[in-house]
Amino acid sequence: MKKIIPLSLILLLLFSGCKIKNYTPEIPVTLEQNVKVTSGDFSYDCVICKTESAVSVTVDSTAAKGLVMVYDGKALSFSFAGFSYEVDGSNFERKNPAIVIYEVFDYINSASQLNARKIDGGFKYEGKISLGDFVLIQNEDNSFDSLTVKSADYKIQFIN
Repeated sequence: MKKIIPLSLILLLLFSGCKIKNYTPEIPVTLEQNVKVTSGDFSYDCVICKTESAVSVTVDSTAAKGLVMVYDGKALSFSFAGFSYEVDGSNFERKNPAIVIYEVFDYINSASQLNARKIDGGFKYEGKISLGDFVLIQNEDNSFDSLTVKSADYKIQFIN
C-alpha cells in the first residue's frame, strides 16, 4: 500500500502540469490575396482585400471577371462595368465570398478567448458562421492556406 501512494502522487504531479496550450498567432488586420473559391462543382479565381471595416472580392475568372463585391457586415454592394447595386447583406446568399471572409475574421477578432490549435506547418481555427462550421488554416508565416465550410461544400484556397 505504501508503494501505491508515492506512485499515484508522482502521476498526479506529472499530469497536473499538462494542459492544452493556447496559441495566439498574429491575425493580419488587412489582407490582400489571390484565392480560388470552390462551391460544389463551380470554382473561380478572385482577389480578396480585407480592411478593418470591410471585405472586397474582385472576380478574376469566368464571365463575371471584373465584378467587385464589398461587404461591411450590413450591406453588400456590387459593381461591374460601370454599374453598381447595393443590397441588405442579411438577406443575401451566405456563400458569397465577401460575406464568408468577413464573418470568419469577425468571428476570430471578436472571440473572447481564441484558441488556435497548432498543426503541422501552422495553425487551425474552428468556429461557426451563418453558412456553417468553418475551419481556417493559417501557415506559420501568418499567411493563410485554406478556409473550408464542409457542411456547405465550400472552400477558399489562398494562393501564396
